Amino acid sequence: MQSTPHAFVSPYVPDVAACLEAVGRMAKGEGVTLTPLPRVWIVKFSQAAPYYRGRNAGTSLAIAASGTKLVSVENERFVNDASRFLVLHGERPYDAVVEGSEEEPYIALKLQLPPELVAKTLIEYAETGYSQPQADMTIPAFCDVLTPDLATSLLRLIRALDDPADCLMLAPSYLREICYRLLRSEAAGVLRASITSDDVKLVRAMRFIEEGASSRLTVADVAAEVAMSPSHFAHRFRTCVGVSPMRYRAQVRLERARLLLLNTAATVSRAAEEAGYASDAHFSRDFKELFGVSPRAYVRDMQALFGHGG
Repeated sequence: MQSTPHAFVSPYVPDVAACLEAVGRMAKGEGVTLTPLPRVWIVKFSQAAPYYRGRNAGTSLAIAASGTKLVSVENERFVNDASRFLVLHGERPYDAVVEGSEEEPYIALKLQLPPELVAKTLIEYAETGYSQPQADMTIPAFCDVLTPDLATSLLRLIRALDDPADCLMLAPSYLREICYRLLRSEAAGVLRASITSDDVKLVRAMRFIEEGASSRLTVADVAAEVAMSPSHFAHRFRTCVGVSPMRYRAQVRLERARLLLLNTAATVSRAAEEAGYASDAHFSRDFKELFGVSPRAYVRDMQALFGHGG
């Protein structure tokens, strides 16, 4: 068999190697390759990408199959390559440089964990009472070696993407397993140590925001619903969930706009209006930040992936 232009050779154990190879195979071309899950996609760069600035929101995971991405967050530098995973948590800017070439392109799986899943898993893990390592509460991100346990969880998710029924029925449990594996890692102590059992109120708050996303909710409204002061609630919500309450509300609206674009003949302007945006450009920018591509490109690529608009 003729070898591919770039082979994904891993010195790691079979589960890790299989995960990296699966990520590498998912890249269909340069740039972004979408998957059936809205917050999971693949990126590929076959040339170096110079310094650029991005902004994280929520909890984002990057697993590189090849190449290297150097990320700087609040004067801390992290390396995303085939030996390590990188997680950013919270709303914060970052700087990055991609090191890729034709011989060794930067190919990575990008995954944004649903905020509600992060909050619920954090709270449930805290309630187990299991001992937790001392955490460094100052780090803005965490980076660690890709372990067989995490690689196996990721591989299950990747394989589920090939089957619509598996994607619908099994992917949610695989995402929860991935979240749990991240929280068990030594580097994730910053998240574990930030949660208390009282934060179960935050899950109620998220439900309240979802139910009233189309109304004129304020932080004070949500805080009152869960019997917390607005300032304390806003701080705890951002710490646990990774985004502010109003940013979470915007994400709920963007998800509804995504479904509107896919399941109807809605224009981008109508979707923006339904999501509460006065500007199409602002809507498109936030949509791309959350889902990886612009609204029009998302609809086009999803139609190509599934062969229809639903």
